[in-house]
Amino acid sequence: MSDSDSLGNRLRDALEGSRLAAKLDTLAAPFLERRSEDAASRRLEGKTLRGLARVLASQAQIAGFLSHRPELLERIADADESTLAERAKELEGSDDNGVEDLENALDALRILRHEETCLAACLDLGGIARFESVSHFLSILAETIARRALSLAQAQLSSAGTVTEFAVLGMGKIAGRELTYHSDLDLIFLQTGSVEEVYSASRVAQRMISYLGTMTGAGVAYAVDTRLRPSGGQGVLVTTFDGFERYQLDRAESWEHIALLRARAIAGHSDAAQRVLDRVRDRVMNDSGECWEYIADLRARVELERAMTSSKAISVKTGRGGLMDVDFLAAGGVLETGGAGFPRLPSVPAMLHSLGRGAQIDQLLADYGFLRQIESRARWIAGRATDEARIDQDGLALLADLSNLDLEPEPLLDELTAVRERIRAAFDSVVRARSIAAVTS
Repeated sequence: MSDSDSLGNRLRDALEGSRLAAKLDTLAAPFLERRSEDAASRRLEGKTLRGLARVLASQAQIAGFLSHRPELLERIADADESTLAERAKELEGSDDNGVEDLENALDALRILRHEETCLAACLDLGGIARFESVSHFLSILAETIARRALSLAQAQLSSAGTVTEFAVLGMGKIAGRELTYHSDLDLIFLQTGSVEEVYSASRVAQRMISYLGTMTGAGVAYAVDTRLRPSGGQGVLVTTFDGFERYQLDRAESWEHIALLRARAIAGHSDAAQRVLDRVRDRVMNDSGECWEYIADLRARVELERAMTSSKAISVKTGRGGLMDVDFLAAGGVLETGGAGFPRLPSVPAMLHSLGRGAQIDQLLADYGFLRQIESRARWIAGRATDEARIDQDGLALLADLSNLDLEPEPLLDELTAVRERIRAAFDSVVRARSIAAVTS
């Protein structure tokens, strides 16, 4: 292979005209040193080459990780638009960790997440896979790892007491399979049986959280947030099925009912937990009454307390016209109409589609998809879960380079501003009318 055809030069060519090109030589050095002569490296071309180049030039730790994983490079080189769907089926069909030693099993969970996320990112940033497909895949990956962590916890505590029908509810993005890069897992733990069984189940839940969130030599699998459980941080970690139902129907606040709309059983005895969840949710949706004044007040408080907007960054989720506006429109519409046709996978788009179709809903969903992609890129660039997208000169340039929207930085900012204004206008129109019909009719 001539110098002009070397992998380094081909990667640089794939980034021609991009602000990322200047970072490639430094960040990709460990990968190029080890993998340049691999057969897989020679097969990289087109969008796959571009996706890998963008991944290497935007994440400092990826080059070292990939340099030690020739099998993963083979998978990337051979990937196409069907790869994530096929891999998702494999993950759903197998919960076996394949490792008996606990320490190695925990590392295996982390490596699985890192490898599959790297593969998904190459296809995402290369424009091979649609972002919605990537998000769906990342959610299935998280569910798989959560199930395996639960299996490990139950196996380690098998002699500590009887644990029957222990189940895990996923809340928010994982419930609707809308996870993105660096998402946390919002989980609720349920258990049938006596107080003694709940005590044993709490040990399983604690062990599962530890197996997901503890730092090992391979990093962290997922951070876990359990604050959405009954009574929040003051409540017990594991609730009985009956106790969960009583709490939601008798004591839960309105914001908890809103959160309950985006819930789904994802691990353990999922069928039993889903039946309880469906029964409770049906009651909540049918008995909610007028909700828009409360939602408007709640949204305003979240924006005041959590949103940050400046000349350097905006809050894509909690800020004005952010993702949360659309989240609340979907939830409020479901509560207002009683939840007819409520979707099995409670994603925001599916919930909105259950309320009606038409040009306004289509525009709202297109804008929601645009913001979700910006959020995903902001998280990828930051290397962590964040609500903020940088819009200073460097941050905006990186967003433009990675967004696959064919927009230069300033036009991207203009579109981001227009999207947020349209979303807020839709939210305000529904609140004024006190009906989701303002955007569905």
